[in-house]
Amino acid sequence: MERRKFLRTMACLPLYGLCPAARIGSQDTPRFDTRTILLLRSDVAGMRYNRGEKVLPMINPGDAVMLIREPDNPHDRKAVALYWKGEKLGYIPRVDNSVIANLLDQGAPVKAIVRKKAQGVCPRERLRVEVVLDG
Repeated sequence: MERRKFLRTMACLPLYGLCPAARIGSQDTPRFDTRTILLLRSDVAGMRYNRGEKVLPMINPGDAVMLIREPDNPHDRKAVALYWKGEKLGYIPRVDNSVIANLLDQGAPVKAIVRKKAQGVCPRERLRVEVVLDG
């Protein structure tokens, strides 16, 4: 998802009742909607430098993937690594990781799920994940 589209989506949240500010003046107590919000749909970067290539045959669409911040990463201070069953697969691409890194730093309930797996294509396109903000 492009950053502009993401920011436009976040700006519209009060219109959908996901933000307490949308209910100012009402007698009801503010409450948040419990739906998940799609933050990013992206391919996994750096799979050939980690264990991603070796464990790819065992991964299935729908599998949960852990997001781990790596603030001390020498190549990217906003690095977000992806782990599956303790094996490091790769990273959220650098161009897309800033918002997710900030949310993880704040303790937000951000989750990732494998959405697509492909064999025989270029390494960058072998595994696609979705990152969601879990409400």
